[in-house]
Amino acid sequence: MRPAFTIVELMVAIVVLTVGVLALAATAGLVAAHVGDGGRLTNSAHAARSVLDSLRTLPCERAVSGAGLPRGVPVTWTVARDSLTVSIEVIVGLTLRRGNRRDTHHAVIACAGS
Repeated sequence: MRPAFTIVELMVAIVVLTVGVLALAATAGLVAAHVGDGGRLTNSAHAARSVLDSLRTLPCERAVSGAGLPRGVPVTWTVARDSLTVSIEVIVGLTLRRGNRRDTHHAVIACAGS
């Protein structure tokens, strides 16, 4: 007689395999949502970087506070000056799966002649 699996062993294996496949399917949606949130976070960081780079190219006296929608992301920035530097605070708002989020980015730029 050849060794073989019994019908009970086959049924248990099928149930275990089914539970594993269902667990993978359930987490696939969660993973997709996290990937989407990561894309939105990356897009907002690029928008903040774009604003900072634009302000960095201006002479210190021309850098002013403002707001805009670079890359479709709401961004506000505040500029504060002293005699040697310009301090910039960029606030980026975005909506994630878990709710709204606001990220703040800071930069200090040395003025010419300092």
